Amino acid sequence: MSRQSMKSGKPGVGKPLTLEPLAMSVQLGARAYRALWNGIVAGTIDSGVQLRPDAVAEQLDISTTPVREALYRLEADGVVVKLPYKGWYVREFTEQEVRDLYEMRATLECFGVRLACERITDEQTRWLREHQAVGEAALADADMEAYRLYNRDLHAAIVDAARNAYLTSVMVQVDLHSQVLVAKTIRLAGRPSRGIEEHRELIELIARRDEHAAQDLMRVHILSASEDIIRFAIGRPAQALPAVAT
Repeated sequence: MSRQSMKSGKPGVGKPLTLEPLAMSVQLGARAYRALWNGIVAGTIDSGVQLRPDAVAEQLDISTTPVREALYRLEADGVVVKLPYKGWYVREFTEQEVRDLYEMRATLECFGVRLACERITDEQTRWLREHQAVGEAALADADMEAYRLYNRDLHAAIVDAARNAYLTSVMVQVDLHSQVLVAKTIRLAGRPSRGIEEHRELIELIARRDEHAAQDLMRVHILSASEDIIRFAIGRPAQALPAVAT
């Protein structure tokens, strides 16, 4: 990915930054990382929002040192960018970056589906069906955070069922960026309902070991999500970020 494309954050847009204070711990850097990561993937910290170490440290009730450690980790993950003389911002993805990412996801997860159709166990199939009920309950309750976790875990379980260590390893990095964008898709009108129906059908295709139909559905499922992000979530005007206490 080019250095220029990684520096596309813009100041002052999105929702207010809201984080819970952290208890004292020798692993404050790791905990600050998790708090920021959770906020970003849950959509409570928008793309383009500035992450000022002093403001974040005050909200988490810790010093700025572990916050900076967390920000450097997030920068290495490609989730946060640091702009010269300006500071850290939650990364904003360009249209081309979204397409590239979801094309790679579609390729990898279709491969995972093919292997899963060959290798999935009865126990794993039962888990997928039971987990589908978790997602349907979350959607019925309009609990989008629970739905996001259901979606994440279902896709991960299909990859696990493929039983290919290299696929699992590659998916870790792809998933880091995907989770940031999934927070956008699940809040688009109609997208979660469509997604959960596709998941239900996908589970049954895998259970029947219909690898061709399962791969076709997974490809449509992932690539249609990218198109929804590009049409409705990338480059949309956002509300100004209210002042954050420092």
